[in-house]
Amino acid sequence: MYSSPADDTLNVRSESKQGNKWGLKAKISQIIIIVLLGLLVFLTLVPILFMLFSSLKSNSQIMGNFWGMPAPIKWSNYSEAFLTVWRFMLNSVGYAVAASILVMMLSAISGYIFAKKTFPGKELLFLLMLGMMMVPGVLTLIPSYVLYDSMGLTNTPWVIIIAGAAGGQIFGTFLCRSYMAGLPGELFEAARIDGSTEVGVFFKIVIPLSLPILATLFIMQSVGVYNDYIWPLLTIQDRDLQVIAVGLTSFTKQFGVVDMGMQFSAYAISSVPLLLIFSFGMKYYIQGMTQGALKM
Repeated sequence: MYSSPADDTLNVRSESKQGNKWGLKAKISQIIIIVLLGLLVFLTLVPILFMLFSSLKSNSQIMGNFWGMPAPIKWSNYSEAFLTVWRFMLNSVGYAVAASILVMMLSAISGYIFAKKTFPGKELLFLLMLGMMMVPGVLTLIPSYVLYDSMGLTNTPWVIIIAGAAGGQIFGTFLCRSYMAGLPGELFEAARIDGSTEVGVFFKIVIPLSLPILATLFIMQSVGVYNDYIWPLLTIQDRDLQVIAVGLTSFTKQFGVVDMGMQFSAYAISSVPLLLIFSFGMKYYIQGMTQGALKM
């Protein structure tokens, strides 16, 4: 059927109008998404900004001008807070690193065995381990305390390190098993043909290939131990051995008044180790989580 040039021009114009309409709708949708994301980011940052502003105020400034800027700025809050919490921070970092290294070692070994070895009752044992993840930690709090106290470990660093390593072992085994199950078995067979022992295969092939998931496990476990409050409060009585989560509750002046400005400063200082861990390990953390999710 013959169409005149005028008809072709009208068709082109109508298609152009429809294209502009869809383009305008897409731009509006993008603007709405950006606004919503910006609002979520702002709401996330509000508590952090409030903490930073309040850390530079005195009690009278916080009570008298709750949302106002600090005037004058009390930089001395940070120096005084650091002198109070540095010991607690050092203890927490030491406990977190030691417990996380133990979890990495034990989870890597057990994850490799569950992923690449065959033995009777393997799946049943793994399901029983996963079932232990469903038990709330508060239900085992008192029995765990009695157990550690009977072994003479309460009020020592080992009660935090061993409990942290034991608590993270099950989830660590699950992560490592899911990740290592996706490693190609041909690599292990080639190494064994070349004369490598089982220990050599584990340390030369499994560990290097599993560094992303091990780094993910280290970050998750260290954050959990560093932020733990109930267990150290229950098992540690010596102030010199106490952790940062409990130490942050010690900013009390005369007559029981809490120095809130100094306490907010201590909150900000105590977050520095976690920020450093995420800054240096974020790349491996994201890589381990995404690869682990894909292989699960």
